[in-house]
Amino acid sequence: MSIWAAGSNTGLTVEPAIKPVSPPDSPIESVQFRTVRIAGPDDALIQAVVEHRSPKTGWRIEKLDGQPEDDALVILDFDDGNTQGGVLSALRAGGFNGPVLIVGGDDSARDGAELMPRPVRLGVLLARIDAHGQSPAEPEAETLGPYRFIPAERILRHARDNSVIRLTELEIDLLVYLAEAEGALVPREQLLADVWGYSEGVDSHTVETHIWRLRQKIETDDPATRFLVTESGGYRLLVAGAQEE
Repeated sequence: MSIWAAGSNTGLTVEPAIKPVSPPDSPIESVQFRTVRIAGPDDALIQAVVEHRSPKTGWRIEKLDGQPEDDALVILDFDDGNTQGGVLSALRAGGFNGPVLIVGGDDSARDGAELMPRPVRLGVLLARIDAHGQSPAEPEAETLGPYRFIPAERILRHARDNSVIRLTELEIDLLVYLAEAEGALVPREQLLADVWGYSEGVDSHTVETHIWRLRQKIETDDPATRFLVTESGGYRLLVAGAQEE
């Protein structure tokens, strides 16, 4: 059995949350495609995403079969941890260093992949796909506590021993957004809207969960690693030149 098709899911658990997008009248040839490769036990998730992100709107949604394009977003729709790890290891071993979303992922670290535990609403998944498709300009490296934050390499590198902490695409987006605030408090609702793409009024613990996971990665006994600060209503970074109040 191909590792790209193996899985233990019995069906799609993603719940539809939005209406399909009406495609424009422009021909497909005029659109620059953004590629999403999906692996799962069947084509259910592919079909669900295609209903909302069609080729005419600039998306190429296809099955993962071998190594994906360098600029692709990969989505793994598996519940079994061994299958998740096996596919992700094959991707990384083959040289793919791009973003990976694992639908049904648990809380364990998985080589830079972003985990989306079930249940996952389709609208939330589409928001993450859209965020990837925006392809913003790569931010410059900067210092965060004892680390050098290098978004282009998806890492935090410790200044003392050059040890590396690998980051998911979402963790990079979050740190970049907070760093751009230059030490100012960023409200939780603003993060939900601008980083996650959630609509106003959505009640979710997504921000808190991801902040907690990120802290598990970066914080040690060294007080300098505690540069991600929680305050009433939001979060901020203690960046170079900004002092904690």
